Amino acid sequence: MKRLNVKKGIIAAVVLCLVFLLGAVVVQNMPDRRIKRSTKQTGTGKENDSSESQHSFSGLSTYIMGEAYGSCGMYYSSDNGALYYLDAASGKESIVCTKTNCEHKMDSMKPSGCEADFNHVAAFVPSGERLYYIPADPLGENTPMEIWKQDLTGGNQKKILSLKGKENTGMIIQGMLCDGMHMVVGFLEYGRYTKKGKYVEYGSFDQKSGLYVINMNDWSYQCIYLKEGSSEDGMLGKNACPTISTMSMGTERVWAYYTYYDSGFDPKKYNKMTDKNRIKYMSKHSHLMRGDFSLSDVSLYTIIPQDGNHSNTFYGNWCYDQDYSGNLLATNLPTGDSYHIYSSPATEKHRECDSGYRGVATTENSILYVVWNKKREKYDWYRYDRKTTKKTCIAFPAVDCHPQGVAGDYIYGDLFWSDDHMERCAIPIKELEKGKYQFPEKSKEEAAADQNKENIDPDDTVIWGVNDNNLPSDEAVKEINSYLKKKGYDFKVAFTNVQDSDIDNIAKQHPEIDILQAPANHATDNQAAATLKSGYFEPLTSFLSADGKKLKAQFSKLDWKKVEVNREIYSVPNSNQTYEGIYIAYSNKLKNKASAGDADTLEKVGKILTNANAKSVKYPVILQSSLAGGNLSDFTDSDYCLGLALNRNSKKPSLWYEDKSVRAVYQTFNEWYKKGWLSEKNKLYDQENTNKNVKKIETALKKGDWLVTIGYGPCSEEIKKHSAYVVRPKHIVFSNCNMSTGVAAASNCKDQAETFLMLAYTDQAIADLMLYDIRKGNYQVKNNVVCDYSKDYALSVIWRRTDFGNQIAATQLDTDVESATHRKKYLQSYNAAASPLIGFQPDTDGYEGDLEVYIPALQKGEDIWQAKNFDDEYDGLMGRISMRKINKFCSEVAKQINAWK
Repeated sequence: MKRLNVKKGIIAAVVLCLVFLLGAVVVQNMPDRRIKRSTKQTGTGKENDSSESQHSFSGLSTYIMGEAYGSCGMYYSSDNGALYYLDAASGKESIVCTKTNCEHKMDSMKPSGCEADFNHVAAFVPSGERLYYIPADPLGENTPMEIWKQDLTGGNQKKILSLKGKENTGMIIQGMLCDGMHMVVGFLEYGRYTKKGKYVEYGSFDQKSGLYVINMNDWSYQCIYLKEGSSEDGMLGKNACPTISTMSMGTERVWAYYTYYDSGFDPKKYNKMTDKNRIKYMSKHSHLMRGDFSLSDVSLYTIIPQDGNHSNTFYGNWCYDQDYSGNLLATNLPTGDSYHIYSSPATEKHRECDSGYRGVATTENSILYVVWNKKREKYDWYRYDRKTTKKTCIAFPAVDCHPQGVAGDYIYGDLFWSDDHMERCAIPIKELEKGKYQFPEKSKEEAAADQNKENIDPDDTVIWGVNDNNLPSDEAVKEINSYLKKKGYDFKVAFTNVQDSDIDNIAKQHPEIDILQAPANHATDNQAAATLKSGYFEPLTSFLSADGKKLKAQFSKLDWKKVEVNREIYSVPNSNQTYEGIYIAYSNKLKNKASAGDADTLEKVGKILTNANAKSVKYPVILQSSLAGGNLSDFTDSDYCLGLALNRNSKKPSLWYEDKSVRAVYQTFNEWYKKGWLSEKNKLYDQENTNKNVKKIETALKKGDWLVTIGYGPCSEEIKKHSAYVVRPKHIVFSNCNMSTGVAAASNCKDQAETFLMLAYTDQAIADLMLYDIRKGNYQVKNNVVCDYSKDYALSVIWRRTDFGNQIAATQLDTDVESATHRKKYLQSYNAAASPLIGFQPDTDGYEGDLEVYIPALQKGEDIWQAKNFDDEYDGLMGRISMRKINKFCSEVAKQINAWK
């Protein structure tokens, strides 16, 4: 049975692909919205609202691809096969199960016992006060196709019909309709069991499609095979093999839209073709057809060719056809009356193909339709007046809403909040027609999160989200709150664990958080600024990419967001006091140049090279592979945070790419190239032969055929050996391991959160309590200060200082071998209260290979800037960028600067 179910799935997928291919449904102007439906998470013993059981479905109900639309609501099967009901009037969703304490666990291979388990149901449709369904076929040997019914809310399942002659037949249900008087089932037979119990699959072109028309008064039924019935009038060949794609039903007739092969189609020839030739062959011999069948006598039918149509949609008595020129036509199927909703300007040579117009529903006075808005990438909703032919836009939803079906007084649609988050909805047709319907602005998840936040996030409690498992102990939190109360603060604190590395996800899943630290896995790399969604740091390598003709694509295309998580970022340096950043090593040839010992800026390096006749050596300047964009901040007297260059002395921020000192670094390297100090021969990296080039550099260093080398991090003993001086910038900088923590923009107690965050930086009692827990036998708390802890325990928390401790303390806490006085002085030197924006310098390891792009870009000379005047070209470049999305970012930055003032 398992093998057969898998086979059925494969056949269903193939049939579906065939329908789309033959129907030429190529939506060129719209994104693919076929996402995985979210699986419902349910608790145990969930009871349905009793009001739902009072519903009675009237009129036409339709099933297609796992969803059934009716006058009162819709039923749908979730990813795990559970059946859910969406009530159209209230919008409430519930699982279709009446069992008390049922856990609703599904098993795709065998029945679970839950009433909502529809894993083994092929189709379902509501009518009256019952839900009718067809069990997946075959269920076992000698089992015919059956019709069952149950209560709308689940339970009371009962078989009402067995279709004779379908024992041991493998079937796929392609559609199901019901209006209370007739039930129509579209099916595809793909194989059967022999009398000996052996399963025989039909050939690819021997499958049989057809319709069952069932009279619900006496449960009598008729059956017609499309292939056999259609072939009698000579329009279809013996290999036709029609496949139903959609159906609809009126009071007297049923309409089926299907695809088929003509008499010239040769399956044997087709099977020998390549995929490319198969597509051409099918486009020539495959056709579209609509069949109109009488409900009273299904053998009476009419066939209408549909080859000229691009997209066909049935809703009740109406069909909406878009042809290959993009025209949209709405047709009343019983009367034949039609309305031209959209007439495309396309010609035979220049087809519009898909104009983006889709018919939705028709009322007495209006035809409602949607138009794909390319700029918004969403559907706009329109009304066509059947009397005046006037067209009016009735809605510009903020969410992308795709209509899926119509029943009774409702349009059922899918709301796409993102590419992986979809919700179902029911839209009242009368309200929409009048332009009074308000599409939702927030998803149900977001609305529930807002309500949750109100319930679980009291405004007198600051909640700190910790991105690891090392939370302060319960005893420590009690001590902290006691301390806050004693000091007169009007709030309490709590800590919660956050197991996610994506800031956006954290913001959605934990709206109650007031303070959040940067995820630990991003704390030591150059992605911290981007991770915090606070800005973007452009390294030199990226700045000069594409031969330096323009900034990297991110700068013109990145969708800059308003800071969602951090309003102000407190970036705390690692407690390591020995800093190894940029170094400038001067060759022994410059041993007698006393000024070289103090030359720690690019300007000073340039003067020394000029006076020393730089061209007298093979390598005037060697740039080490450890050097990269992030480390160049050492030359600018600025740190980077929120996309800004922050001057260390004045504390005044500016957009980093407009900062004069930043620009000067880029310009200096370009000028060095023009002077010949950076040549083709001093590349450190070459994709074809890296080792060979590295050896050349090493040889040059040993021979002394160089003047200056610039690198980052530890200076090797080999370089020191052949250098007269090794100089590092003399200003104070932070180490390359920064941890960042900030106050959430959505916090409902920002002032208290900012106050507590400052205390975590500056108040030793708070910092100690947060770091060291309270454990008997290790140490005690006296007057809210940690003391008398053992050396063993002090060693055991060293790793915590790096992981969580550096989130709240600028240096390591005092242990038996550390000085509390030293720590206090360090804190005073960078007071969070006086300077709430502590510098953020995104330096890190992992820059190996960056110069592979950087050096060649510099070697392009004037081509880097495409102009003799660097400033003119740079200003023009920024002007072009400012015309794009960067405008929005600049505006947000301006607001942030004003906030800091």
